Amino acid sequence: MVLDFRPDAGILERSMILHLQPLVMMTLTSPAQAARSILSVPWPRQLLWSAMVLAIALNAIIYSAQEILFPLPSEVVFPRLSPLGYFAVVLVLQVVFVFALQASGRWLGGQGKFDELLAVVVWLQLLQVALQLAMTVLFLVAPSLAGILNLAATLFGLFIFSRFINEVHQLQSIWRAFGALLMASIIIALALSFLLGLVGPSFLGLSANV
Repeated sequence: MVLDFRPDAGILERSMILHLQPLVMMTLTSPAQAARSILSVPWPRQLLWSAMVLAIALNAIIYSAQEILFPLPSEVVFPRLSPLGYFAVVLVLQVVFVFALQASGRWLGGQGKFDELLAVVVWLQLLQVALQLAMTVLFLVAPSLAGILNLAATLFGLFIFSRFINEVHQLQSIWRAFGALLMASIIIALALSFLLGLVGPSFLGLSANV
C-alpha cells in the first residue's frame, strides 16, 4: 500500500494566499487576524505533522549549536540532552501540549478542534525557530541586549499565543484564553517532570548519585 501525502491542489491554491512575509507581519501586529487566516485553510493533518517534525528538528539543531557556542560550566548540574534526545522529548511534549490546549479550552467553554490547534501551534513553532536563530546570533555580539530582547519576546509571545487560542476556541476573552494556555503549560510541566524521572540520570548526562 502506498500512502499519498500530497495535499489537494485546491488546498495548495488556498495556502498560497497566505504569503509568508505578510503572515509574519500580521502575526506580530494583528495576531487575531493572523489566526483567522491560518484557520481559513483546511490543512491536511499529514502536512501539519510534517511541519511540526521539521520545526522541532530545526529547534534541535539550534539547541546543539547553543550547547557548543555557550557551554555550561562543568560544575553546573543541568540536564544535558543529545540532539536526538532533545528532539524526542520536545516532540512528545508538543503533542501533549496540543491535546492539553484542546482539553483546557473545551473545559473553559471553547470549541476548538485538534487540527486547528495543531495548525496554529505549528505556525508559532516555526516563528520560534526563527527567533531562536536570531537570538543565538545576537548573543554572540551583544549578550546583554539579547537577554533583554529575549525576555520581551517571550512576554509578547504569550500575548500572541493567547490571541491565537482565543480565536481557535472562540472564548471571547483573552484572559480565558490565557487561562487555557496556563493550564496546558502546567500539564506540560508535569509531563516534563515525569519524562525526566523516567529517562534516568545517565540519559541526561548526570551522575547516578545525583
